[in-house]
Amino acid sequence: MQSLAVVYFPNINSSKINNFRRKYDPNWKIIPPHITLVSPLSDIPEDQLLKHVEEVIRYLKAFPINLAGLTKSFDDYLFLLVKEGNDEIMSLHDKLYSGMLVNNLPKDVTFVPHLTLGYFRKDNHFHQELFERTLEEAGELDISCIFDSVTIIKGDELTPAKIIRTFKLK
Repeated sequence: MQSLAVVYFPNINSSKINNFRRKYDPNWKIIPPHITLVSPLSDIPEDQLLKHVEEVIRYLKAFPINLAGLTKSFDDYLFLLVKEGNDEIMSLHDKLYSGMLVNNLPKDVTFVPHLTLGYFRKDNHFHQELFERTLEEAGELDISCIFDSVTIIKGDELTPAKIIRTFKLK
């Protein structure tokens, strides 16, 4: 089933991140490094989501972000966290989940702006040793860029996601 999502693709040299993701993130071929702003939705018409996102971001200005620091999510993913720009991204997330999306806000998970680096659950078990080695390998990732766009994508989570539209911020 095709779903729509709203993401930010950082304007960075992603080769280092993708080399890392290639080893540890099973979805690295499906979607480039990104920050998810609205989780996949299958019950919203594309044209309505386009209008909603356009309205929400209409007056937003681009802002600097910095990704640094690592953490493990509750479901065993490794996240590169947003340090600078975190409050702005959280505010945008909240605005996107207003209006027509208010009932789609995930209630069981707290939103943490991040870029996913890997997944460490195999055969229903968390792989602690591999996770710890990966933390050492990730080292001190520190990425800065300007958050200057929001992209709507469509995909089935099995094949590469298709970009529907990118909205530039002022």
